[in-house]
Amino acid sequence: MNNGTYEEFRDALRAFESGWDRDRYDAGVIQDWQLNQWAGGEVTDFYPGYSSWSDLSSDEWDAMSYRSVNSLGFVGYQFGEPLLIDLGYYTDDVYYGNGAASNTWDGSWTGKNGVNSLEEFTTEAAQERAIQEAFGYNLQVIETGLGYQGESLSDYLGTTRTYIDNGQEVTVTLTMTGIMAAAHLRGAWGTLSLLQGGNVSTDEYGTSILRYIDQFGGYDAPSVEYAIKVYTDGVLPTDTGGGSGSGNVSLPPEPPLPTGPTGNGTANATEDTADVVITWAWGADETVPDFDPATDTILISWVGADALDVREVDGSVVIAIPSNNQSTTLSGVTLADLSPANFTILDSTAATEVLSMVGSYGTNPGGGGNGHNHQHMHVTLSLASDAQLIDGFMPAMGDVIEIGPDISADGFAIFGESGDALGQTVRIELTEGNVTKQIIFTGFGLADLDLGNFSITDQAVLNEISSALGQIVVTPGVGEGYELSYDADGSNPPAATGTTDSGGVKFRADSNADDITGFRPGVDQLDFGGTSVHGMIVTKSSTGEIVIDSPWSDAAQIVQGITYQDVTINDFGLVGNEHFRQDMGAVVSWEQGVGPRNADTIYVRSHEYGVHEVIDGFDPATMKVSFLYFGTRERLSVEDSNEGLVISSLPTGQSITLTGVSKADLIPGLVEFHHDQVMEDNLEAPFGFDQTDVTLVDRTILLTPEAPVGATTDGHQTRTGDLTGSSSGTDNGGVTDGGSTDIDVDQTAGAVSFGIGADVAELNWDWGVKTEITGFNATEDVLDFNSLSEGDVSVSEIGADLVFEVVGNGGHTVTLQDIQAEDLNLGNLTADDWNSIDEANSALVSQLEALGMSIA
Repeated sequence: MNNGTYEEFRDALRAFESGWDRDRYDAGVIQDWQLNQWAGGEVTDFYPGYSSWSDLSSDEWDAMSYRSVNSLGFVGYQFGEPLLIDLGYYTDDVYYGNGAASNTWDGSWTGKNGVNSLEEFTTEAAQERAIQEAFGYNLQVIETGLGYQGESLSDYLGTTRTYIDNGQEVTVTLTMTGIMAAAHLRGAWGTLSLLQGGNVSTDEYGTSILRYIDQFGGYDAPSVEYAIKVYTDGVLPTDTGGGSGSGNVSLPPEPPLPTGPTGNGTANATEDTADVVITWAWGADETVPDFDPATDTILISWVGADALDVREVDGSVVIAIPSNNQSTTLSGVTLADLSPANFTILDSTAATEVLSMVGSYGTNPGGGGNGHNHQHMHVTLSLASDAQLIDGFMPAMGDVIEIGPDISADGFAIFGESGDALGQTVRIELTEGNVTKQIIFTGFGLADLDLGNFSITDQAVLNEISSALGQIVVTPGVGEGYELSYDADGSNPPAATGTTDSGGVKFRADSNADDITGFRPGVDQLDFGGTSVHGMIVTKSSTGEIVIDSPWSDAAQIVQGITYQDVTINDFGLVGNEHFRQDMGAVVSWEQGVGPRNADTIYVRSHEYGVHEVIDGFDPATMKVSFLYFGTRERLSVEDSNEGLVISSLPTGQSITLTGVSKADLIPGLVEFHHDQVMEDNLEAPFGFDQTDVTLVDRTILLTPEAPVGATTDGHQTRTGDLTGSSSGTDNGGVTDGGSTDIDVDQTAGAVSFGIGADVAELNWDWGVKTEITGFNATEDVLDFNSLSEGDVSVSEIGADLVFEVVGNGGHTVTLQDIQAEDLNLGNLTADDWNSIDEANSALVSQLEALGMSIA
């Protein structure tokens, strides 16, 4: 089959990846409001003379496709930080998939091919070159991996194969462009896993690797060898064009070879003249037996410090790229034997790391000692993670394995093995349906790990891990917390992850590391990266100092001499995990007096060591218990005692005792939480309440650390809970005069019948609830969207029904049975007075118009 040229393949891939697909736009599948999001502005911001994106010419449309940024920060062809790090364009310590929840693009650009910023990368010239380099990089990894089994891509290309995808048989023909597209979606290792093991995977949005193989297969393409040369040698095929043009584009010229030293170090070496070249070469394991430090040279190509691991092992220097399963050993050479004269290092971050370790500059001779030069590793696993081999993970240095929230205990296993070709390993198995993937950590066993090496969302997974490690989650005595102790002995000093805009230090927050000393508020920052709130929280010592704490043990890092009154919320830097942002903001808000302090409300906190409050005279019939300032998702205890109701939490042991009160006395609607505490973390469960019965209050009035670009922080959803103490689900709204019914559908699961008279269906927030309304009369009934914004609601027609979904709310939907968009008009929509969701030209109304509603 032939579906088109190589240029047309890239056009099709970019259109689908970026969302700037003219055919889907013209068909109404993609609308202006979506393009506004991906463009980061309206058409008039880019082309003042236009009123709609439809006015763009083909060339202008293509130009916008290279600028497109999705909700996770992927750009153009959906380039992400990890891929551009692999290709040598970009460097960062914390990036998407390695401590960051999205592509934040806050790292450094290397200048490769003349690209020095994200803005310079959002061009046709830069991305058409980079995408072909990415194809070559992925194909090299795939070919090398197949070669270990005596195979090559030629054994697969042109063959038709059947795989199991989500329980269904799917048959595809394997072609060059299909493999290229698949590797761009799921990475080289995900594609290799499909070819070798039949493992079908999906991306973050659920797109199957098989869809890309089928949808983008069968176009013209260069040979495997030539495609790889684009990556290894920088040689582009004749067709270097992109977009809808004729082909050739003017790419940035390769910089001329300088006459002075190239890169960092003083060796003045090139790839042709260096005795040892370190560049990306999947699986390479090289030993150099006769390296002479007095005369020989090493070129380290575009490999950032985050990907590079340099250490001394048994009297030899090992230079490794663990993520690429490769290493080079200088046999019999120590770090002290080397000097900057041996090196030319193209990446500045790698140069900083390597040159600080060699000769008289070295502070730690390799793998022994205290390991100060180890780059902290944070491995994030989810069901979408590829099967992979991970070298360089060091439990003793506080490296962390984060187990994502989509992994449950029945699909998780962890065990240790030794004696095979990899030596001692820890293996994690992730199972979804019929697909099981192994993530293998080399160089240590289960006995080397403790709970501090894990960030865990699911309690059942925590139990699996603690059982495998033989470690019990120790609970202090009743009314006690873990014991805090100062630790700044230099055995595991806090790591610096970069510099602040003020020229200060970004200290990595790490409960397993030594205390932070000399912190300068307003100048320095704490760097929490993407660490999950389930593995780290912030607390306060009994002397008032800020503490970076583990919920599960006595591991804690004290910011010595610094209190919450000394800092601002900006000193906590960018926080990738949404729950962590909320809980951190709660603690800082309480400490700085931000937010309500109502006399009729008891505010439960969790962050204060040594604080135990006894409240006399609490009236459960009129007074409230609020968790607005509660700073942890873990280990909440609510127990009746002889003295009264005791509400306490670990690790601090902080407690409140309501004398003369029991759990049975509390009214659910008088116990207040903000949305995620209940709808995602079930903090109401220790009270014995149903999540629909407690009250939700607004937390947006509190302080919140900065979120990654494109990320949001929940907590604006409010509702009044059950103030009668009756069981959930019995109150579907009141009946007003004339027989009309005002039904709060987000409180009502299942079927609701409208009758005679004008009925109002009110949509708010309710996690995961699905409501079906029969009898909706389009001549008089109304949908009230209250405070939901136009970006909070999507609408679609499914069969004969019209379905409204509250986006990002656990699949919460309201279905109008036997109603189509064409049956409605603007008179059927209403909202709060300030809210424009029900007005012409809103995103919601535009969706309804596209489905057939008339606003005339």
